[in-house]
Amino acid sequence: MNQSNDRCNLFHESDLLLQESQHDTVEVISTAQIHGEESTDIDNKKPKCHGNKKLQRFKRKWRTRGLNEEEIVTLINTKGHDISEQSLNESMMNDEIETFNKRKRSLSKQNLSNKSLISTNKRGIFHIGNSVDYEKKAELYRQKTGAYIELDSNPLWSVFDKVILLLNDLRSKKYILSWQLGKMMPKRETVQLAYLYFIPKPHKAGTPSRPIVSSMSMPTTGISKFLDKLIRPIFDKHARSTTIIDRVDLIHRLEAYTTNGYLKPKTYLCTFGITDLYTMLPQEESLDILIEFLLQYGYQKIQNIPIDIIRKLALIVIKENVFVYEKKFYRQVIGGAMGSAFTLTLANIFMWKWERQLVRRLEASNEIYGRYVDDIFFTSNDSLESIDQMLDEANNFHPNIKLVRKIGRNAPFLDVFIQSSNGVLKTSVYHKEAAEPYVVPFGSDHPDRVFRNTVDTAITRAVRYSTILSEFEEEIRQMKLMFLYNGYPPRHIHRQLTTLFSKYLSKYFILPMLNNSDDFNYLHHQLLTISTDKKYNRTTESATTHQTNDNNIQNQFVQPTENNETTKRKSLIIHKRHEQRLTQNQHHIHELWMRTFHGTDVTNTALIVGTSLNRNLKQELMSKMIKSNRHAGINHETTTQNETGKQT
Repeated sequence: MNQSNDRCNLFHESDLLLQESQHDTVEVISTAQIHGEESTDIDNKKPKCHGNKKLQRFKRKWRTRGLNEEEIVTLINTKGHDISEQSLNESMMNDEIETFNKRKRSLSKQNLSNKSLISTNKRGIFHIGNSVDYEKKAELYRQKTGAYIELDSNPLWSVFDKVILLLNDLRSKKYILSWQLGKMMPKRETVQLAYLYFIPKPHKAGTPSRPIVSSMSMPTTGISKFLDKLIRPIFDKHARSTTIIDRVDLIHRLEAYTTNGYLKPKTYLCTFGITDLYTMLPQEESLDILIEFLLQYGYQKIQNIPIDIIRKLALIVIKENVFVYEKKFYRQVIGGAMGSAFTLTLANIFMWKWERQLVRRLEASNEIYGRYVDDIFFTSNDSLESIDQMLDEANNFHPNIKLVRKIGRNAPFLDVFIQSSNGVLKTSVYHKEAAEPYVVPFGSDHPDRVFRNTVDTAITRAVRYSTILSEFEEEIRQMKLMFLYNGYPPRHIHRQLTTLFSKYLSKYFILPMLNNSDDFNYLHHQLLTISTDKKYNRTTESATTHQTNDNNIQNQFVQPTENNETTKRKSLIIHKRHEQRLTQNQHHIHELWMRTFHGTDVTNTALIVGTSLNRNLKQELMSKMIKSNRHAGINHETTTQNETGKQT
């Protein structure tokens, strides 16, 4: 009986656990969730009851000996009551426990079926959350912005027809050249309807979502990419003074600001961001500002394309932004698609017009003003009330543009933490609260160069962003802990530190540490000198070589000559999948190449053996999930294609 009571207690305790599990969140990913298997509701199935098999055998035994049912019951009650009760209880407990386990497994599957595994927009982190919550946030976002309207049918082939007609019309009227037409013309066999998905931002309160439209195969994608390559270099060239390229560019501006004596104990460091910039762009007004921008800098034509034709091309990209989401079709009526190449350029040009009044006011006071897409940083020596008033006015420049500000003596911006300590500038590496201490694990199957580059990047960032030795040492300590956590041996980290120090300080440098502030200041200056500013300028100049206005509409082409180095020595590039156990294969391939083609002209061809990296977890999981979402809402696309194929 004690054993029977223990089983009863076990069942009642398990029943309480079952009730509690119905309210808890299960943060486990099962195979059934990833492959999309549907879980069955076992609660609705009545468990089969086979009774006590031992008791049944006992009754059959005494029936064969001539006892009737009444006599058998009397025998059980008088001689085996305790044994039969224990057997019955054991049988009942076994059935109940098995039923409980089945119900628990069913609940786990039901909880997991509502979970979503989504990649965030910061450092490739995965976020596990409730699918219902994601859908509620997506619906709230659509209602808040009012940027999307639902359509009755699949709009893919309607957009395809519009793009074909527009491009053919422009080519027939000789507004665009043949090679330009080829860059923009979509192909019927490869076009696909775009799809919308949301990326969570766990580093912000409430984990808001960012909408992304994947439009890589839309009919307007070719036009979007062409316009981006056409106009972005022009914007980069003329808006360089108000554009922050990267963190190094920001530090250069801060150091120049300090050197000129503008940084004072009363200086405020201010940052603000634009809420939903891409989604809230006014479409027609943005295109008008695009034309205003080109005219202000003297562009009537670009690559022999008149600017009014450019506006027509941009209009179809913005207006025909259609996509599928949760088996429904939508059109974006405000803003542009985040994921379309031209949207970023158009947003930058719109902000060029929006920020002009603010820029003129700050430049008159010799202050810093710089924008990185939708994040702005500036300095001010005015009072806090004056700064708030200025930003309140800026917040009313346009009804669609709203600011989120932060003002103080220190501020994080682009992973750089900036401090003004009584007029002394200090910078260091800024780590967001949601940042995880994760890098490529040292035990993963990647080439050695991947691990070396990972460590080198972290060390270089620490040297560039830190203005004093103590900040650098603290960042190096944090960096070492992160790499040790990911399996990197200490000697590997020390080797990369020693290599960097010996390269810039002394070739006899053997210690993986710095004890001299002068050595650190020299290293900090050297690495800041190698900035991306020169590369940015070279890229802009190269891209704008072919940009033409009324006075210059000639395209330039580089023709190969007999003396060209590329015609003298050809190269053959092959790639192999990296595996640690096959690291010597590259050497063996070269030996086989020379042994096979020795004494022939083939040896004049340089054989280059490259390494292709293995797919990471994001590529293994996320691409399949996105692919399934894309095809979910286009079940009748084939029918639409057949119906409209004859009309084009």
